[in-house]
Amino acid sequence: DSLLQEKLEGKSWNYICDQNMTNLSVAVIGAGAAGLCAARHLSAHPRVRATVYEQSSSVGGTWVFTDNIGKDQNGLPVHSSMYKNLRTNLPKEVMAFPDFPFPENKETSFIHHSEVLEYLETYKKHFSVDKLIKFNTMVSKVNPVVSEENTKWEVTTKCLKTKEVETNIFDSVMVCNGHYSVPVIPKIPGIEKFSGTFIHSHDYRIPEAYQGDSVLILGGGASGTDICIELSQQAAQVYLAHNNPLLTTRLPTNVAQVRGVQSCIGPGAFLLTDGSKVQCNAVILATGYEYTFPFLSESCQIRVENRRVQALYKHLVSVEHPSMCFVGIPLQVCPFPQFDLQIRYFVKLITGQVKLPTKAEMYADSEQEMEWKKNNLQMPEKYFHKMGALQWKYNKEIAELGDIKPISNGVENLYNAVHERRKTNLPDYKKDSYSLVGEESFSGNVFVHEKGTYRKI
Repeated sequence: DSLLQEKLEGKSWNYICDQNMTNLSVAVIGAGAAGLCAARHLSAHPRVRATVYEQSSSVGGTWVFTDNIGKDQNGLPVHSSMYKNLRTNLPKEVMAFPDFPFPENKETSFIHHSEVLEYLETYKKHFSVDKLIKFNTMVSKVNPVVSEENTKWEVTTKCLKTKEVETNIFDSVMVCNGHYSVPVIPKIPGIEKFSGTFIHSHDYRIPEAYQGDSVLILGGGASGTDICIELSQQAAQVYLAHNNPLLTTRLPTNVAQVRGVQSCIGPGAFLLTDGSKVQCNAVILATGYEYTFPFLSESCQIRVENRRVQALYKHLVSVEHPSMCFVGIPLQVCPFPQFDLQIRYFVKLITGQVKLPTKAEMYADSEQEMEWKKNNLQMPEKYFHKMGALQWKYNKEIAELGDIKPISNGVENLYNAVHERRKTNLPDYKKDSYSLVGEESFSGNVFVHEKGTYRKI
């Protein structure tokens, strides 16, 4: 074993699957946006045979809305965090997969979640990937089988209808299980004293449930700010508690930004980090989600520490077993176009069209990135996968490594313009509509709150 390990350690990974095989079998875990995109690009390759495992009965992953919270019909935790009125916080013009635009709709750019699901259904049909998907099938274990020649993957699944368990062998595994389903629940000292309603945004569904309430939302990210605007129409008072720099946006009159929570000090009272106090009868945690891969055996050598998935090359490829990848790990990105780039790069890797660096070089690359983020951006390790403005450099790197056409500058420019707009006008930015103009530019109509009219840009 140690001799084999030494050989593997010193090897330049170059080709990560046996290039003499006529057929390459790939297991895809999950049929959300990332899994469907993986199926689309794998099936386009003549040498590749893909199988997509989806534990629910439909495609779409997090975009499948359900009123239910807690457990689903199979007794598994409800996967989706979608709420009834959610509209995208990115314009559809930047959300689309590069080879499949959203249907034309000049009226609105920020669409209802049901339209995103419809888009994914249409994508699935257009690229004929239905036949590759095994529905109601849960992946219970993934285990690498390492020999001197290569690594194969044992994938054990359970049909949730028949309870039948089977194990199949694959050459490669693409993990596309999403990371918006297992909530991060912070420990709040004294929370047992609180007598009001207390949920994570994962279980938030409708604003009417909070009519006349005083609501404390913990977290100033996308979910916290979105829910805060929606709740302001029903709740008497909304407190948006976070430790980020204060938002510079106009806010509804019944929304107040406050500092983060230090402790619960009574049935309806919280002490904040700046010493002030708030009274409320409902709490919503918008504190994010965990990365979880409960089906990976220890031999997969993937660990999640401090919200960082390790060890991955370029937030994607397993360094120890590079015929496995994890699509969609980065946060605060334009997701579908990035999935598309990651997947096309990985398909080129497993089919031998591009090569990987050595294991030592891949480890060094990740450590250099972490050090640079710590030193130059003062970014703590738990934000390693958080990209925001850094996503464009990352996307260009992936495109270059895979010799793939990069995402157009127009998408980047529009994304950045909307980001700036949201900073100053959270309540109204979803009223705007945009169009991409060529590869570089965009045009649009933005809502002017003071005048109640639209301005062309």
